[in-house]
Amino acid sequence: MILDADLGYAQKDEGEKYTDVSPVPLGSKESHDPPTVKLGSWLRAKSLHSIMIEDKKSEMKV
Repeated sequence: MILDADLGYAQKDEGEKYTDVSPVPLGSKESHDPPTVKLGSWLRAKSLHSIMIEDKKSEMKV
């Protein structure tokens, strides 16, 4: 079954010209959506950050 929304069609406007009013795909919204980080990856990133801070603290003590 084909829906009307799946087909491009034209409508007459007041100037007797036909205007294409078919839906236009806007593409991916990936750049607008915030990135999702899995919990495990976030925990690893936090652990790496804490390791780096501890390493810097130990260098400062020496």
